[in-house]
Amino acid sequence: MTSADGSALAAATARVVNAFGGMTAQADETGCGRCFDEAEVELLRTPGVPLPADLVRRVAQKDPFHWDDQPAIIRRVLPQLVVMLAEGEDESDLLARGLAAAGWPTWPREEAAAVTGSLDAWWTRTLRTKTPPVSACAVFESCATASSSVVPWLARWESETGPTARRHLADSLGWWREELTSDDSPFTWWWGTEKEARAAWHEVKRWLAGQPRAT
Repeated sequence: MTSADGSALAAATARVVNAFGGMTAQADETGCGRCFDEAEVELLRTPGVPLPADLVRRVAQKDPFHWDDQPAIIRRVLPQLVVMLAEGEDESDLLARGLAAAGWPTWPREEAAAVTGSLDAWWTRTLRTKTPPVSACAVFESCATASSSVVPWLARWESETGPTARRHLADSLGWWREELTSDDSPFTWWWGTEKEARAAWHEVKRWLAGQPRAT
């Protein structure tokens, strides 16, 4: 990874902080009492207070029905969530599912642009890093899950013609070897129908079939 890639990711993260810093859960948010205790919900209703990493993780992983207003909850944790993803959080695609469920592409333009910029910077840095914290195929699956689309992430991969991105392509082909010979999708946490997930995966397979292989 070059210093420029790291700086771009830091700038994208700062944009998320500027867009979402100070946001909170709704004042009357109660949450799911079985999964989140009152002290945790109170933290989510309090602006500007750092959240425990485990709370951020569980908020992003849970289905929307755990909250009265799940998009507000996701906005609250986003400044920390994007950092956790970039630093190599496990099950990043499961965390990305909560973002997809919040419907962020429909948010106000500045907010949606901040999310897009963060995901793109994360994906670009990954493609340019020989040993990223999370494998390229996992980051791709996470970005696709977060946006319910494979199109922008394939376009970015297409534009990255250096040897590192090509090596990530070869490694991903090995990771996806079973799915490449079946109709099964690797998008375990796709937010949408199974049919939509399979259609997205078929689009990936068509793209992969047209790519030169790294050696």
